[in-house]
Amino acid sequence: MEYKCKMISAVRLNVSPAGFILPLCDSCASRDCTNPIESLSFSVLGVIRKVRLYNRGSEPRIVVDCEGYINK
Repeated sequence: MEYKCKMISAVRLNVSPAGFILPLCDSCASRDCTNPIESLSFSVLGVIRKVRLYNRGSEPRIVVDCEGYINK
């Protein structure tokens, strides 16, 4: 099922008062999600991390809220 998601650009440095914003998809356990989520290498201040990003088109996006999110 393709869930509605709130996303922000992964190209910019995204910082909140709690620290750097990381994708919600990294901690999601939903099995029926058909959104175009891919594991990609992502740099946060020079530290390479493998994260799951919403990737449709030319700009990957960080999911910050999703209707189908189930915490692991």
